[in-house]
Amino acid sequence: MITRDKEVLNMQLVLIPILAKEWNKTYSELSDLLVKYDVLSYIDVCYENYNSTGNQGIINDLRDYIEMQGGKIS
Repeated sequence: MITRDKEVLNMQLVLIPILAKEWNKTYSELSDLLVKYDVLSYIDVCYENYNSTGNQGIINDLRDYIEMQGGKIS
């Protein structure tokens, strides 16, 4: 695995508990959202931008990304 891939994976793993807490979701519910809206791939695409964004900015962007696809975080 190349360095960028490891760093993206690390970011994804760090964000999972943060998103679960922020969105008040179980890991199972969060997993369903991440899969349905292909969020992990989106994090990979946005990785460089996310490096200069705080956690709240990333959370807001991911919420917007899901909602643009018709999803809802409630």
